[in-house]
Amino acid sequence: MGIGKIELSEARIIANKVREHISPAMDRIEIAGSVRREKPVVGDIELVALVADREKLLKLISDVGQTIKPSVPGVIPWSPKPDSRYIRVRLSEGMNLDLFIAKPENWGGLFLMRTGSAAGADGNAFNGFTPGCFARWKKLSGGGRMTEVMPTMPDGTQLPVYEEQDFFDLLEMDFVPPVERTGRNVIKKYVRQQ
Repeated sequence: MGIGKIELSEARIIANKVREHISPAMDRIEIAGSVRREKPVVGDIELVALVADREKLLKLISDVGQTIKPSVPGVIPWSPKPDSRYIRVRLSEGMNLDLFIAKPENWGGLFLMRTGSAAGADGNAFNGFTPGCFARWKKLSGGGRMTEVMPTMPDGTQLPVYEEQDFFDLLEMDFVPPVERTGRNVIKKYVRQQ
């Protein structure tokens, strides 16, 4: 496989190794993305974390790879800002690590979002499961939206989502296993019957 594209079994080993290595700087850290969804081929490693010690985190990250500028093609060395909520690392194994930093009150929303879903049939990732959840929230809340990865009422009140299940409860849905988060059509299967 090409650089950055590896089989799930190998990606899982790398993800667990990195998670264990940087966990001393964390209050909580979990694997998200395509590894959590168990896709056969993985393009990057995604972790969601609650950071306990940011200085220690940056030191531990430097042991596993080079921090690079996020959201740009290529590998441009970059020092994360002290309040970064997203850190990208080019791992020594040749693939990228995307580390998303949550707050306790938005953990569930960020973990759900970063677990994500595959791209739609048209290749557009924004047609997937998570945007479908956000659209369902907008409908159920009467026009609410997502701000800071938290469900927000039309009046601006943010609702904490400490766990993914908290968000599913707001959506009147049962928990959707990550492997089934393939597209919007899955949502109907998990909506609770009234």
